[in-house]
Amino acid sequence: MQKISRRLLIWRREDCNEMIENQRSNQRSSKKINSLILKEMQIGPEELSELRENPSLLIDTGYEYVEMGDYENALKLFSIGVLLDNTDPDILNGLGITLCEMGNYKKSKEVLKRSCRLNPNDAVTLANLAGVCWEMGELEQSIYYYNKSLQINPIIEEIHYNLINLYIETGALYMAYISCLNFLEQFPGEEEASELLNEIILNLAISLS
Repeated sequence: MQKISRRLLIWRREDCNEMIENQRSNQRSSKKINSLILKEMQIGPEELSELRENPSLLIDTGYEYVEMGDYENALKLFSIGVLLDNTDPDILNGLGITLCEMGNYKKSKEVLKRSCRLNPNDAVTLANLAGVCWEMGELEQSIYYYNKSLQINPIIEEIHYNLINLYIETGALYMAYISCLNFLEQFPGEEEASELLNEIILNLAISLS
């Protein structure tokens, strides 16, 4: 019945802006990735200075590592990033995602909660905090953070699906039904969501019979 969706969103704030504006940022696509970072993580004074002046270089490379499943190098990069700027939401979010993927849920939650305190309107980090809480079995907190994330940005499909799946997993079919209706209000042409809604209605009927 469930639509499979990643519990963690490997997105940056600018990715959300691109989605909302429906356009790509030329600045991000033109960035040059440092070969020393990609190959051996040998970061000397010159490389460190370059990263300090252009933190997006570090962030982009870190997220590339996460997407490739190379969490060790992602952890090294985002840890360096925190040393350079411990308030940047993209760095903190990247570090939180990496720690979660490595199974260090407690530390991941601490990092993402700090990011949320510093950036309370960052929907992606809130959603990732929800995902970590889900992994830890803290389902009420997970539901709270997913809903808070959607209040800030209701047009990220993955967050809707994750919340619906979480309600289904906890047996809260009526809430899954309401959440699916809210999703279809935002995305009226979403065929998978329509099929999911029909399945939820059927299961609700069965549960009440």
